[in-house]
This record gives sequence, structure tokens and C-alpha cells, in this order.
Amino acid sequence: MAGRSSRRTVLGTGVRLRGIFEIFAALCAVVVNAAHGEMSAPAQSKPQDLTGLSLEELLHEDITPINVLGSHTHLKGGFMVGYRYMFMDMAHNQNGTRDVSEQEVLSQYPVVHTKMEMQMHMAEFMYAPTDWATVMAMVPYGVNEMHHLTRTGETPVANSSGLEDVSFMGLFNVLGDPTGKGQRLVLNAGFTAPTGAIDATSGGKQLEYNMQLGSGTWDIQPGVTYLGESELLAWGAQVLGTVRFGRNDRDYRLGDRYRVSAWAQAKVTDWFGPSIRLDWHAWDKVHGADPAMDPARNPAFDATKQYGDRLDFVMGLNFYIPNGPLRGNRFSVEGGIPVYQNLGGPTIGVDWLITAAWSYSFH
Repeated sequence: MAGRSSRRTVLGTGVRLRGIFEIFAALCAVVVNAAHGEMSAPAQSKPQDLTGLSLEELLHEDITPINVLGSHTHLKGGFMVGYRYMFMDMAHNQNGTRDVSEQEVLSQYPVVHTKMEMQMHMAEFMYAPTDWATVMAMVPYGVNEMHHLTRTGETPVANSSGLEDVSFMGLFNVLGDPTGKGQRLVLNAGFTAPTGAIDATSGGKQLEYNMQLGSGTWDIQPGVTYLGESELLAWGAQVLGTVRFGRNDRDYRLGDRYRVSAWAQAKVTDWFGPSIRLDWHAWDKVHGADPAMDPARNPAFDATKQYGDRLDFVMGLNFYIPNGPLRGNRFSVEGGIPVYQNLGGPTIGVDWLITAAWSYSFH
């Protein structure tokens, strides 16, 4: 039986990965076709170069929306430091694609989640030792709040905050010229270190899986990113995974995660460019289980229900400072809503999300 189960797992993983890469290929085709007409249009005059870090270099190096992990590279000797703030609001429960009421959840469990807020503060660092390779490090700090309602009418609120899992990634340009416009293919090779806590408690009780700050395991993040750029438009698509190994100190392993994104960004002026993006996430169930979590008492304690997928539609505004004492700074904001969610449940679903970021690029 174990052998059959292993074969089913391998086959299921293979089908999912094949489906992800088919989605990625389709998204690439869409953005390439959309950009083809713009690329064939008469070329416009290039922005005037500046001394040191030129506007042309700044726009070339920051051609992707802010919330696509590991999607832009720098030229040799380039540095970037940045700060990113992310907020996600959740205020309804779902089972599959169907909304469920609090009363329906309380008919099955003694507690229901009524609201959750997730915040993340992230420091980012990037350096390019060559034109074809960029390395980056990301240090996240999470702040989570979960509101509950019990059958007896109590409304406890749980909180967790602290350092999350630190991640490192290399970005390697394998096709196309990283110093010019056109189309490129970038390989992503990253990993995360288990620096976030997996024993967060509230009132002396272990918190749910989604309230913990880390995975407790060493994870790898393989991916591939397609980038295209012309005088007036930048576009791209990315597939990125998080693959986890072993089990943590609480005898479980979070499910693998998959992400597929496609975007387009206009260069309206020398200092401003709006963007649109489709962002699909999928995550598998937890393997094993935390012994302190009783799945009969709380649906978020049930390891077998911690899976799902979601498609977000996101719009962004990107501002550049091309000259003066603040030259090289970029300010961006991006907000969106889910257009599709399918959740193992009952569990709390996402209502809206927003990201704001600052970065400074220099040589």
C-alpha cells in the first residue's frame, strides 16, 4: 500500500508541475503577442542618459512590478536596497469555492475565525557581480492577528509577530542581452532558512499553522522568469516554486507552494509607469501534524485542510526619481483582489491585499 501511495503522490506531483508549466507557457504566449504590436511600432526617442546611474539604466533594471519575487536583475556593479510593506485582509470563510457562514462553521467546530490580518515588513538587498548574475537576500518580519468567535459567544484575539524565514536567491540570465532591450530568460535559484518561529502561542496555547512565523524546514525556491522590454512597455511572466524537505521540530512539513504570474507595465513618462498583473498561488496540505493542535476543535488545526489555490488581479503605480539628489529611488504601490479562490475548508479567505515599497539602486 505504501508503494502505491508513493506512486500516486509522484504522479500527482508530476501532473501538477506539468499543468503549472503549461499555464506558464500560455501566459508567456499572451504577453508576447500583446507586446508584438507595440514592439513593431516606430521606435521613439530614448530617454536622455544621465551621468552615473542613468534614467535608461534605472528603468531597465526596474521593469517589473514590486511584488514579483526575484523578477528583476541589475547590471555589473549594481546595488539595490529596499523596504517592502505587505498587508492582507481576510474576513470571510470558504469551503472550496463556496462562502460559508460563521454559524455553519460553528455547527461543525467549537470556534470560527471571523477576521485575520497579515502584515509583513521586508528588507531587501541585491548586488550584481556580473551583467548576467544578480544575488539577493530578503529579511521579513511578520505581524499577524486572528479574531475568533466561540459557540459560547467569546471573541478571543490571537497575535503573533517576529522574524520570518530569511531567503536568498540567485538570478541568472541565460537567454537574451541583459544590457539592452528585447526578450530575456532568467533562471531563479533560491532557498529559505528556518529562522521563523513555529512555536508561537497565545494564552499559553499553540497557534494555528497560518499564524506561525516560519516553516521550520530548509526549503528551495526554483523558478524561471521571462522578461520583455521595448521603448514604451515592459512585460513578463514567472513560475516559481517552494519545495520543502524533511519535517520540523514539531513533526510536520508545510505543503509545497507554486506561483505563476504574468504582467505588463507601461512607461508613460520618465518618472511614472502603471502596471497590471495576474498572480496565481497554490499550496499543498501539511504533511504530518503538530501534536498540540486538535483538528476536532479548530479547522485551522487540521493539517489535511491546509491547501488551496487563488488567482489575484493586481494593479500598481510605479514612480521613479530620474535626477537630482534623490536620483535612483523608486516608490511603488500595488493593490488587488482575488478573482478566484478554492480553499480546503472551512477556512478563512482573502478579501484584498496591498503592497507598498521603496528601493534605491546605485553603482
